[in-house]
Amino acid sequence: MSTSPRVLVIDGQPDTEAVLKAVLEPRGARVDWSRQTAAAPSTQPEAPPHVVVIDLDDQPRNSRIDGTKASGGRILIGSHRVTMGRSNDLFLEKPFQFPELISAIEGLLATPVEQA
Repeated sequence: MSTSPRVLVIDGQPDTEAVLKAVLEPRGARVDWSRQTAAAPSTQPEAPPHVVVIDLDDQPRNSRIDGTKASGGRILIGSHRVTMGRSNDLFLEKPFQFPELISAIEGLLATPVEQA
């Protein structure tokens, strides 16, 4: 089992995953990509990722992002601000810059994971 922190990107566009892989994987993180939140549970059989990045604009209207778990936190991206469901959720309003997203991810990766 790998001890590398895992970042799950849930986004309809693969560009976000490509940029994050190029930047974060050389720094020791593993980046996975899923198209929708409904597919997220099947991509995380062992443990929840440390950080989940969700593009809210690419999710079906009836999608339940509340069920998407992350041990370190979630970054929600969208064109309209949403009510944050968890204290470790961050929100980035579109349009955003990739350095801003990478900084947010690195901040969550640096946060110790709380044990249940």
